[in-house]
Amino acid sequence: MKTTGKRNIVICSTSYHETDRRLIRIIESLVKEGYRISWISRSHNRSKSKQSRISHIIINAFFKKGPLFYLEYNCRLWLKIRKQHQSIICAVDLDTIPGAYLGGKSNTNIIIHDAHEIYYEVPELSDKRIKKGIWKTIARFFLPRIKYNYTVNTSLAQHYSSKYGTQYEVIRNIGPKPNLELKSKKFEKIIAYLGVLNMGRGLEIAIEVMRERNDYKLIILGEGDNSEALRKQAEGLANVEFVGLVPPDQIFKILTKADLGLNILSASSLNYELSLANKFFDYLHAELPSINMNYPEYNHILNSHFVGIKIDDYSKEALSTGLDKISESATYELLKTNCRKYKHLYDWSHEEVKLIQLYRNIDTTF
Repeated sequence: MKTTGKRNIVICSTSYHETDRRLIRIIESLVKEGYRISWISRSHNRSKSKQSRISHIIINAFFKKGPLFYLEYNCRLWLKIRKQHQSIICAVDLDTIPGAYLGGKSNTNIIIHDAHEIYYEVPELSDKRIKKGIWKTIARFFLPRIKYNYTVNTSLAQHYSSKYGTQYEVIRNIGPKPNLELKSKKFEKIIAYLGVLNMGRGLEIAIEVMRERNDYKLIILGEGDNSEALRKQAEGLANVEFVGLVPPDQIFKILTKADLGLNILSASSLNYELSLANKFFDYLHAELPSINMNYPEYNHILNSHFVGIKIDDYSKEALSTGLDKISESATYELLKTNCRKYKHLYDWSHEEVKLIQLYRNIDTTF
């Protein structure tokens, strides 16, 4: 491993570093390659990484959400970034680009956009025209000015490239295969949902299906903006369990208790329609056949490797029908076998090679 001549990389995110598995994985790979990392993020409990090559800079904003949060966060980000010289500044998603770009452009730094999603197409902004317009304006101003970019799937890369005229590399959000001995278990109709509890992610539909199908059980791992509303919706249902936030090293131990993975998303959001969720690969690694939407990225994988099923509509009727289909004995056993057979094809080790090459190429441009 070469450890000399590497630039400092500053990762800028509004996520909480304790639970952002994607950035933890990316940073660990860059550290292994010999880079020193400064990670500017939020924290649930003001804790910092104990990694010697990671410098954590925690921003605890006074405002917790809304326009004032993003304004405050980017102003404070600008103040911290402007002290950097000849570094690689990585802005994770559109919500950190103003501070990262304006702070980093003045001191011979190089700016990278890490596009985890289409920020202005999230369902939370679907009926908020002014806020959506502001984010689109930010995108139109900054994105054509950023030379180096990457995102998590081909559909998003095509969206950004065609809209802003810049090239996006694809580094998929796939975790490493867990080192777990998976034993065969009786099919108990236990469904797992892993991820953020936000609008349009199928949970409100799944809870209603659980109300009608008490032979199934739904286990929900995660928290989010919709946590309170979902818990209220599920009151009185013994077959819906909220696990809450789970440490990354405990996730697969819980997933292996389930039989199926839930990954359905509302088509009202272009961000969801073009997505390729990391939970899809988590379910695959845990050998859980999954229920997914009939969207481009899932079509591409499931048409090649039958490890889950697709439903056409974002509705409780479609989900209920999907459960009947995936739970049919012969179908389930085939899907389970295919998960075991193909999961090695989807592993972070393949994406890590592309990530390191991208940063090496950028490093040589200084």
